[in-house]
This record gives sequence, structure tokens and C-alpha cells, in this order.
Amino acid sequence: MEKSEITPVKLIAAVLYQSEAELEKAYAMLEKRFSAIDFKGDYFPFVESDYYSPEMGSGLMRGLISFESLVDPGTLAAAKIQARELENELRKEGGRTVNIDIGFLDMFKVVLASFKSRSNKIYLADGVWADWLMYFESGEFKTFLWSFPDFKSGIYDPALKAIRNRLKAQLKRERTPLRIAD
Repeated sequence: MEKSEITPVKLIAAVLYQSEAELEKAYAMLEKRFSAIDFKGDYFPFVESDYYSPEMGSGLMRGLISFESLVDPGTLAAAKIQARELENELRKEGGRTVNIDIGFLDMFKVVLASFKSRSNKIYLADGVWADWLMYFESGEFKTFLWSFPDFKSGIYDPALKAIRNRLKAQLKRERTPLRIAD
């Protein structure tokens, strides 16, 4: 069977939280599961939706992080399941204290994993869908009709560009694409 090169991607997470203490616990657990966090972006008030308020309360903040180790993009479904397990470990009184939207960034796009199916999502495995959220063109991240409002607003663009620059430097330095069977 012929082998083809798959370029590794940067694992990222959009993290939603209310309590700084719970966020710090989540960081420690994420690093144990995935690898060292090599970037923490600014956090912004999550005001675009009240979807999480009944479970997590008010005053929620969301921001982006990335992990040092590059991964095979084919591991996204497994990473989403691990992120859900982590959320469950941090639960209090039945509710989540953090929401972790795990995904990846490559040189061309941002993809988040989801347990919810929609017309724009592609099924991966084990009840997990890939949500292509943004693409990179002419030096900018661009969104789609279905992209989340806070991503559409551009508030995460500086973080995404910083993470993309880290990825670019890592790929240049490591030059070790993953190999998979066709």
C-alpha cells in the first residue's frame, strides 16, 4: 500500500469558563492529556449566546489556547472525547465548570470538533463531527455563514495568527510529516 504524507496540525481549544480557579485546573488537566500549553490568548466575555448560562452560570469568558505537540488531524474525534471526559471530571453539582471546544489549526483552516450534527459538519467517528469554522486567505482568517458569532467578530484573530505563526515555525523546524496509508 502506498504511503502519503499528512502534515501535522496544531491542537487548539476554545475554552469557556466562569471561575479562574476552575480554568487553572482545566489547564493542568489539558496539559496532562495533550501536551504543554504553548499559547494562551486573551479571554473575552461570552455574550453572543446564553446557551451555557443555565448550566455554567453568568459572566462566562472564552479564549483560545494551543498545545505544543503537533498531532495527526485524524485524531480529532479522539481528542474531543478526551476533552469531554475532562469536562466531566471538573463537573460540580452536575454542571460543567468549563467547556472545552477542542479542534485544530493548520496553515489553511480552523476546525473544531462537535458532538452535534448540522448541515455544515462532517462526521468523523464515535459521534464526533468536524466543524470547519474558518479559513486563511490573503493573510487573514475568514469565516462562513455558520461560524460562531464570536469568531465572526474577529476578536480571536490575533490569537489565531499567533498560533498559526507557531505552527509555521514548528513545521519548518521539525519537518517531520506524519505518514499514513492511502
